[in-house]
Amino acid sequence: MQNGSKNTPTLGPHSRPTALAKLDGRRREARLMRDAVTALTRHVGGVPSEVQRALIHRAAVLALRLALMDAKTADGIMPERDTREYLAWNNSYVRTLRQLGLKGAAQRGPDLASYLASKTAASQPSAGA
Repeated sequence: MQNGSKNTPTLGPHSRPTALAKLDGRRREARLMRDAVTALTRHVGGVPSEVQRALIHRAAVLALRLALMDAKTADGIMPERDTREYLAWNNSYVRTLRQLGLKGAAQRGPDLASYLASKTAASQPSAGA
């Protein structure tokens, strides 16, 4: 099955991981994954550890699969097999998000150079005194 041009395969919720890995950055699906990765990276403080990076990637893939399943069943009718898969993916997505943390990372304070510069400026006598 093709979507649009000859070289653009249709992606669905059951697409192979290799098909998802080859997403062109211009496609809607790629933008959805990129937006999920960006938002979750920001949620963990901007510099995720390797474990957080793996969880973020997993959550982005699950979010894409759930969105594709939502689009597939826009008419509201979902076969029993798809319902079971949807619930399993949704539960995995929720558990993955829970591992990343419900609260976002605390805002980072100033770096050392900024902190020292502010302390130096504060300790300087004012010119008007």
